[in-house]
Amino acid sequence: MSDQEKIVNVSFPRQDIAVLTLDAPGSAANILDKQLFAELDSAMNELVERKDLNGVVLVSAKPRIFVAGADLKQIQSTLDWPDELIVNFCERGREVMKQFNRCPFISVAAMHGAAVGGGLELAMWCDLRVASDDRATKLGLPEVNLGLVPGWAGTVRLPRLTSFGTAVEMTATAKLIGSNEAKEIGLVDEVVSKDGLVGGAIRMIDAQIKKPTWRDRRRELAGPVSNTGEIKEVVAQTAKQIVNNKDKVFLYAPTVVLEHMERTATLSADNAEVSESQAMAQVYGSPASCGLLNYFFLVDHNKKRPGLVDLKLKPEPIKSLAIIGAGLMGKSIAEIAVRAKIDVTLLDAKPELAQSVAKELNKTTGSTSVSAATDYDQIAGADLVIESVVETIPVKHSVFPRIEQAVGPKTIIASNTSSIPIEQLATVLDRKENVCGIHFCHPELMSLVEVICGPETSEASIASAVGFVKSLRKMPVAINDGAGFVVNRMLAAMLDQSMRLLTAGYSHELIDESMREFGFLGGPFEIIDVIGADTCMYAGRTMWEHGLSCVSLSPILPKMVKTNRLGQKTGSGFYRYDGPGGPAIIDDGILELIKPYVEDRIDPEGDDALSSDEISSQILSVMALEATRILSEEIVADPRDIDLCVIDGLSFPKHQGGLLFWADRVGIGNVKELLEVLAEDEQKLAPSSKLSEMVANGTRFYG
Repeated sequence: MSDQEKIVNVSFPRQDIAVLTLDAPGSAANILDKQLFAELDSAMNELVERKDLNGVVLVSAKPRIFVAGADLKQIQSTLDWPDELIVNFCERGREVMKQFNRCPFISVAAMHGAAVGGGLELAMWCDLRVASDDRATKLGLPEVNLGLVPGWAGTVRLPRLTSFGTAVEMTATAKLIGSNEAKEIGLVDEVVSKDGLVGGAIRMIDAQIKKPTWRDRRRELAGPVSNTGEIKEVVAQTAKQIVNNKDKVFLYAPTVVLEHMERTATLSADNAEVSESQAMAQVYGSPASCGLLNYFFLVDHNKKRPGLVDLKLKPEPIKSLAIIGAGLMGKSIAEIAVRAKIDVTLLDAKPELAQSVAKELNKTTGSTSVSAATDYDQIAGADLVIESVVETIPVKHSVFPRIEQAVGPKTIIASNTSSIPIEQLATVLDRKENVCGIHFCHPELMSLVEVICGPETSEASIASAVGFVKSLRKMPVAINDGAGFVVNRMLAAMLDQSMRLLTAGYSHELIDESMREFGFLGGPFEIIDVIGADTCMYAGRTMWEHGLSCVSLSPILPKMVKTNRLGQKTGSGFYRYDGPGGPAIIDDGILELIKPYVEDRIDPEGDDALSSDEISSQILSVMALEATRILSEEIVADPRDIDLCVIDGLSFPKHQGGLLFWADRVGIGNVKELLEVLAEDEQKLAPSSKLSEMVANGTRFYG
């Protein structure tokens, strides 16, 4: 193997000091895969044979990453391993890392950039740790975010290096910390500049040569945790902290790691390591780990391919943004743009509103980059204009020509519409190539943003819009045009089947509870209350007018709008609310409103009534049906784009891995059979031709 192909490169800045530099060729990160483990093992085996070494320094050549952790692709491909193979996997990794704790000289990890998961475990096996003071340096054990637990002694070394309470909190909550905080808790021994890492490590080795304490420290770390405090109290406090997540399945790995750390605090390190391997076997391949790993790869896929965009095109930088409409959505978009150092001009039909919002944003963000315009001529210099006015075609058509007349020929004009096709909005414009959709599902709460390409939108406009969304630290998915796009079509399918169950006699509380048990933080009727019954009604009508089957125009929403039961914003909807952001309270008033529309077909308490699992399966299957229509219409090119849209745009539970990932897991044939039963009462729920073809061919959404 040539030096260029190697990951671990050995050098000697001094005769008595070895430096192991990690630099995986062709990769932005060092990953603890088979090759890296083999090379570390080989390098350390050679170094321990030398009699002239006083120390070894472990450092990375990557600009932002020390070691990113385990090879997740290997883990994903081995989730069906039996327990003994999982335990063996943990033991083999620890044996390689332990060489940094058994060598006859001092070992120092010199960390710059991310040292997370297995990367931090490797560093913790060294005698000392020095970290750069750079913002990119983050340390932590985030395994529970993948439904896993640390497997290479992270739960054993961390509480012995820091404090038991700190270690429990960091491990169970996946908390990442910077280098200065790491020094405060004892995880890092020194903090230096990025360029001074190796020099700092060598100075630490020299100090230990003069006054050696490292051998005593090794013996101390081999014993039980010495700073446990009140073990049960610490664990209980952390459990209370994480249970607020309300996601019972997601909490599986944190619960397992808490039980393990409480049980092993008083044991020797060797015995605690055995328990850790068993804990890893307990969670490895669990439904939560499968789903969360799939979500990790969905995000990774989006970074490399954010939908239907030509990545060869260089996006034009967006330095100035104009927003038409200073309401709640316009204000939220402006706020995240200001955080990204983009100048914002607000224009509203009510000039005093734009001025008030601009003043408030400048005050809260500590900037002067938000200004209020009183005329369209004042947005002439904008690189991008986002229209965020009322969701009706006439209002938007009245705004678009005025924007086009005011701005330059290269300015991108985008609509934040949630349901109206871009093709329809662009009919009043001449430069249709500059028009696209930039749909923020919720600027503050949701990371996903749909970038919609109209039939005449240029590739350059889409590339720049995607670049703009990335600059906001949001997740763009570029998709083709069509009413409702992806997120709102999936939402409409969910709400439509929920309304169907409601009118069949199931209570909205039971339906919401069923979806929460599946993992949603809020059920469909709680979602309506958050969005607003009026907004849901108008968006649904737009999709219905465009012939989409996911909407049935239930009479319940118009009745709620007529009686001002719009949801949280009016204090009552399907539930009652005592104040903004308050909890949903059962309100019998809604029962009288929906009574004329509820059919006396079933007894929700009877033996034939649907269980919670059956209710959620019905709703999810109808959503999967709509997803097959979206794929057939080529709104997206990849099922993974749909799954990312529902997770980061619709709060689909991450631990379930995505809607289509769920459909694969329960079986496409089972989804088809359930839809066939539903179609007996509602023909439009019959399986699509794509779904039927998949069952006939034995194919899945994920390969």
